[in-house]
Amino acid sequence: MAKEWYLLKTPHDQISGYEDEALNDFCEESFYEVLESEISDDVELCNYDLSICTPMRAVVQNNVQDTRLKTLSRAVLLPIGSCKAGMYIKYKNRYWLVIGLVDDNKMYEKAIVTLCNYLLTWINNKKQIVQRWVNAASASQYNNGETSTQSYFVRSDQLLILMPDDNECLMLQQGQRFIMDKRCKMYEEEFEGSVLYDTSKSVITYQLTRSDSILYDYQDSGHYEFMAYQDEQHENDGYYVIDGKGYWLCEKPDIEDETAILSSEIEFDTLEIFNGLDAGIFKAVFYDDNGDVADVSPQWDIECDFLDNLTVEYDGNSVCISVDNKELINKSFELSLGAENYETISVTVTIRAFI
Repeated sequence: MAKEWYLLKTPHDQISGYEDEALNDFCEESFYEVLESEISDDVELCNYDLSICTPMRAVVQNNVQDTRLKTLSRAVLLPIGSCKAGMYIKYKNRYWLVIGLVDDNKMYEKAIVTLCNYLLTWINNKKQIVQRWVNAASASQYNNGETSTQSYFVRSDQLLILMPDDNECLMLQQGQRFIMDKRCKMYEEEFEGSVLYDTSKSVITYQLTRSDSILYDYQDSGHYEFMAYQDEQHENDGYYVIDGKGYWLCEKPDIEDETAILSSEIEFDTLEIFNGLDAGIFKAVFYDDNGDVADVSPQWDIECDFLDNLTVEYDGNSVCISVDNKELINKSFELSLGAENYETISVTVTIRAFI
């Protein structure tokens, strides 16, 4: 019998009548031969947050289908012990979530994956940004876990979201809201580099109404599912830049207003003005990012209960304040300076008697 008749390159030349046992002994090695052939593909096996990605070879099946829904799933054949449910497989620059129980036939293991079509973003209980690739599918025909007494809904769409079952996903709370809208990418193309936040865009938002962490728990692996009901956009729903990266969030992040970082000062000879004498002069000076003096229009504000008794004149970047009323001697007022993109500063000015 010619050796070329055998498909397996076993470590031994065996023509003994025990070829079936040989197949069992070397079945895994035979699958590695398949991975070296043209029918396999390069993929990446990734954990729940994509922090660990391992390149490997795999056989991807069911690539060509006749219906839309079937094109969103694949069967992936991998070496035994490669992956578990809840992990991602990156195939042809797309992320696919492993959603079924992974098992093997002594030769290879088989994973059923579904296409991830949205990068879900939210803020967790620790005020940290969390992102997960998810599979979102229409679930308008299912019960969303809520009973409504309203007779009219402005919106009624709901989605079934599939995602990993890591701690961040399992700790999602009832009522958590998300922005899920493909138009966000179009909006970002319109933003200029100086945009730090924008809540003016119309976006589609969803709210978590029902979750399930048990049905797809396989003890050592699994994935997480929840139902999200479309709700109305809130005032703070929009685009925020955090640490130089933009996110679409339904909750305003706890970050400092980066627009008020430029410095300014109020120049003066004294913080006292004398009753019946010349006006006190206070000058606004603004600085740019490089520390150079900038040409900015000042916004002055005087806070006191006797403003009508003060004489206030504006001259360029300066404000001149005088008083002629003995009853105001030893009283004080707050003089504040502000401008767009500058934090507001203030000084206390006291009225004195001329001796």
